[in-house]
Amino acid sequence: MKKLTLEIADALANGVINCVKRNQFPPVAVYVVDNNANVLVQKRMDGCVQVGIPEFSYAKAYTCIVTNSASREFRDKYASGKDASKFCQMLSMVDITGGKMAAFPGGVLLRNLNDDVVGAIGVSGASGDEDEYVGLRSVWDSGYPLKTQPKEHSCTTAGFSK
Repeated sequence: MKKLTLEIADALANGVINCVKRNQFPPVAVYVVDNNANVLVQKRMDGCVQVGIPEFSYAKAYTCIVTNSASREFRDKYASGKDASKFCQMLSMVDITGGKMAAFPGGVLLRNLNDDVVGAIGVSGASGDEDEYVGLRSVWDSGYPLKTQPKEHSCTTAGFSK
């Protein structure tokens, strides 16, 4: 797979929503973007907060593309430890991009089997771990030849057989 198509992006977004429903998580907004952070699909579940949450989900996907990593990894790289300069760098990156970046879980980077970045999924509305989990689960359950970053989830509230 050289790039995400609209059909694949829509299937991944639907997979996110189905996983949210199966696990009875709060309603979410999901964005699927291509490798240039252009929106392919955006969906907001009924009952999802309309202010902020959709923007957060896009920011998580955008962060993946800009940093070539999961949004959780972006946070961990710049906000963990006691190095104030790294934290300042993270804040500057968010500011320079006009607030388009998010340093919290829920952004999943998508790579093809050649390790080329093909896009990202951003999910927001549940907890960060739950947001990330449904993004990962959607890809894993899809059958598409895609690798995720992160490779494993950190969610403790999901029904893992689902």
